[in-house]
Amino acid sequence: MSRGPAGAGAIILIAAVAVGVAGVIGPKPYDRIGVPAALPGPTTSTTAAPTPAPPPVRCANAVASLRPAGPSGTTVAPGSYMARIRQRGRLRVGVDASTLLFSSVNPTTGQLEGFDIDVARRVATALFGRPDAVEFVVIPYSERLNVLVAGKVDLVADTFTINCTRRQTIDFSSEYFTSGQRLLVRSDDRAKDIAGMAHRRVCAAAGSTSVENLEKLPAPRPVIVPVVDQADCLVLLQQGKVDGISTDDTILAGMAVQDPNVKVVGPPFSSEPYGLGLPKGHPEWTRYVNGVLEDLRGSGGWATIYGHWLGSLGPTPRPPAAVYAG
Repeated sequence: MSRGPAGAGAIILIAAVAVGVAGVIGPKPYDRIGVPAALPGPTTSTTAAPTPAPPPVRCANAVASLRPAGPSGTTVAPGSYMARIRQRGRLRVGVDASTLLFSSVNPTTGQLEGFDIDVARRVATALFGRPDAVEFVVIPYSERLNVLVAGKVDLVADTFTINCTRRQTIDFSSEYFTSGQRLLVRSDDRAKDIAGMAHRRVCAAAGSTSVENLEKLPAPRPVIVPVVDQADCLVLLQQGKVDGISTDDTILAGMAVQDPNVKVVGPPFSSEPYGLGLPKGHPEWTRYVNGVLEDLRGSGGWATIYGHWLGSLGPTPRPPAAVYAG
């Protein structure tokens, strides 16, 4: 039977995020509001070392990744990136803490849960033989590249869209989920799609492809209101400080679960292929992670995770087919 987080618990989470957010729009220090102290953040500030400007993009197929070398398990080559993780005793995974259905804190248990969390645990299970050998590092959307470049995490599982620009700085696994960008507004709003938001305030996470897609819309465009944490958008909409939120439809579905006074409208106006973000320069690690995802697709594990978290969205689709190059 499919299920998602309880509605009442989800409202509690939003209330926790709301504290200290009112009136804050644009970049702000990451303050971990609503995140249990037991969940670590980056060990040092990553905002002091912004991601360098990428070189010119040369990328024939953004979603093409390295082919697995074989089944991924606990036996790894000495000196490999996987061996270093095993020596440390835990897999470090960068995640969000407020994307309901994909990666959020359950207010009852204090534990992270969701589609991305389950996928990350499958990688830990392959490497260590148990799903709890993972340290989740809570990061805002704007820091997903930086924590990988700085070596603070081994992978990022955070509704992370694969694109050529990001591939200049980090590596990606094969595609494991496909989403599309849509619009969320209050239930009494007359807007039917993104075209109806011309000159109106639309919230999106800074550093995300959602902002890039909004900037590419034909004029007249919405007025983009960027925030550091995705959850801040729903708070601002509830406060009347923005008129809508535009991001991936799966993320918007989680927001609609939290607030019955909002609705998702309009058709998708982008395609968002999700991949696990990986540090650049470790091809053996990319092949290993892709081996885990290959098993997840073929074993029925992907369908199980989808049904558990996203079954309310409709019939379980097929997982995205992997595209390999090299």
